[in-house]
Amino acid sequence: MARIATVADALFKERGYENVTMELIAATVSVSKRTLYKYFPVKDAILACLLEDELARDLAQVEPALLVARSFRTGASGLLAASAHWCETHPDYLLPYVRFKFATFEPGLPAETRRDMVQVWTALITMGQQTGELDASQDAGQLALQFHFLYFGALMRWLSDRQLSLASEFEAALRLFVEGAREPAEPQKQGITPYGA
Repeated sequence: MARIATVADALFKERGYENVTMELIAATVSVSKRTLYKYFPVKDAILACLLEDELARDLAQVEPALLVARSFRTGASGLLAASAHWCETHPDYLLPYVRFKFATFEPGLPAETRRDMVQVWTALITMGQQTGELDASQDAGQLALQFHFLYFGALMRWLSDRQLSLASEFEAALRLFVEGAREPAEPQKQGITPYGA
């Protein structure tokens, strides 16, 4: 299975994701199409395997540095900036990957078997709760899932309009999560005297 993924990765980089077929992958790996389809029912499944392996490696490297900041906002902002950079340099992979993930969504999947950023969000949120930055009465795992949905919302908005800045979209999602959708400040805090005062 690892060999199939490695060969497919090389083909994706050499020929472009859309130009690589399952038949080409099978021929290059020297396996039957039946064997290939046994491990990967569709090409997008190979891509998902590759991207999730890469994500797991990257997160293992960056998570300790993110937690050193002792701030959810700082740590999340750093991870979002890195994610925006990766997404902007791999745009051809994103739409097939996201489409595949939504098509194969498994409700009730245990948190420990997830292969995404939710574990890091959970660690950062737990840290933010311990320092008083975030509400400690809320379940960190649930908050992490909610933040992950905001992350995906920002990503989907960018995928539908590449003129947008993905980094700015991610920062807006982070701001919404931390500050909510209320008015940013009361009038008197901005140096404005309320009417009739």
